[in-house]
Amino acid sequence: MVDWSDEKLAALADKDLKTLLANAERKSATDLVAKCTAELEKRDAAKPRKTAKPRTELKEFEHTVAGELAAVGKEMADKYDLSEETAKTKSAGIKGFRSHKLLDAQGHAKLGGSQRDGTVAVDRYISYRLGNDIVTLGVWLLKDAGVESREFHVSGPAAIIEGGKSFSEARPGISEKDLKETRLILSFNDLPSAAAAFDAALAKITA
Repeated sequence: MVDWSDEKLAALADKDLKTLLANAERKSATDLVAKCTAELEKRDAAKPRKTAKPRTELKEFEHTVAGELAAVGKEMADKYDLSEETAKTKSAGIKGFRSHKLLDAQGHAKLGGSQRDGTVAVDRYISYRLGNDIVTLGVWLLKDAGVESREFHVSGPAAIIEGGKSFSEARPGISEKDLKETRLILSFNDLPSAAAAFDAALAKITA
């Protein structure tokens, strides 16, 4: 039987050391199991840890504002019944109706199509649909623009968004498919003002 000293164990490659450990466990060689385990732990501790790359200013902004939008969404969900089940019930008979999830799977604001296809730098939003009506609250930042130039947009049907602009006016340079939008947009420089407008729109659509 081989006398496995600390020096001999240290000379083994990781793969061979793990094989030896498996054999020792199978044979219930507790002393050798302990030695192999200690050597593996020592190697793991010595390995340099990968550090996460720091977020860029843009990504940090997107991460923060997506969380802030989600916080508004959760506040609105406590105030109004925005469940998918209720939306489906109230929208019965509407052809092609699909309820909107208020937030994404991680509990943040959803990723908009214009950011997904690279048209803009940031397009994150929360939304609610009832029947054919959709109201949204989101942040909009053009490509190569500083984060200070971001805008908060509230969109919805013309009957709800009084004094709003068309999509082409509020979002110049957007793709052709969005130019067909019938909703209007209100633009704000700060989230609290946009959140108040979103609250008012939800009050109307859920009344």
